[in-house]
Amino acid sequence: MKNNKDKRQQTEGRKENEQHCGFIGLIGRPNVGKSTLLNQLIGQKVSITAHKAQTTRNRILGIRTEQNSQIVFIDTPGIHRPEKLLNRKIVAYATETLRDTDLNLWIVEPIPESSLQKEELSFLHREDQEILKLLSGKEKRTVLVLNKIDTIPQEQALVSIEKLAKLADFAEIVPVSALKSTNVEHLVETLKKYLPVHPFYFETHQVTDASERFLASEFVREELFLRLQQEIPYSVAVIVEQFEDDPKCIKIACTICVERDSQKGIIIGKKGEMLKTIGTAARKKIERLLGNKVHLALHVKVLKQWSNNARHLRSLGFN
Repeated sequence: MKNNKDKRQQTEGRKENEQHCGFIGLIGRPNVGKSTLLNQLIGQKVSITAHKAQTTRNRILGIRTEQNSQIVFIDTPGIHRPEKLLNRKIVAYATETLRDTDLNLWIVEPIPESSLQKEELSFLHREDQEILKLLSGKEKRTVLVLNKIDTIPQEQALVSIEKLAKLADFAEIVPVSALKSTNVEHLVETLKKYLPVHPFYFETHQVTDASERFLASEFVREELFLRLQQEIPYSVAVIVEQFEDDPKCIKIACTICVERDSQKGIIIGKKGEMLKTIGTAARKKIERLLGNKVHLALHVKVLKQWSNNARHLRSLGFN
């Protein structure tokens, strides 16, 4: 954890009523906890999470406003080696974020104990090595976040920080546990030092720029990730066909697109039980989000090889 004298002096010299606002990208390989951290940073669930890699497919904005500061966090899909056309588009979303931000958070997991004695870059995961290359020239506006410190002894965390600090001249290194919310507030205070002077981009009550329609589809997709195994969650897309905002009960109808008939059968389940379970759990999350009763109807259809078809991807919003 580095002290930055210039930034400290800049912070101390800020005017009392001056607004500071900036975009901060969350970068990392799949399943390092980016979405969990985003939800903790803004204090509300706007990005879906699951114990599976590559859950996030789009850039999600999370907005935290406090007095004279507004931080616009951009949650990105995990950077990985893409195979399908869908995955190439997903990785492109993440790498483009590096160009559009005032500051980046590179989120990494603790270095495994078996790798602590390795030198140079060999202790880094292969995908983290690729991210480090992408960050080349941007290190001074990158805060490295060591996540999941609740899973390791303190001594291992300190050694991890020491080795990571030698990789590049990062603005700061901050250890956190996104799951337990450990040190998250300290991270926020650290980030405020790097916000440029700028009027707020969003209203003070906003926590995301995502529409309620989009979030509803994401909560359905989250339940698919949580309840289905192997490759099936990666082969589904969710489209909102209807969203009627009635004061008494919001009516939402979604189509779940799959690539094969066998996947359709698994999602529907015996006598429709799996689809009913997915729908019930997703409906409860949407009701908490919207603060209203929701009627959620789900339909499953086969769209063969949609994840590797440019026309289908465009129709599903992956432009």
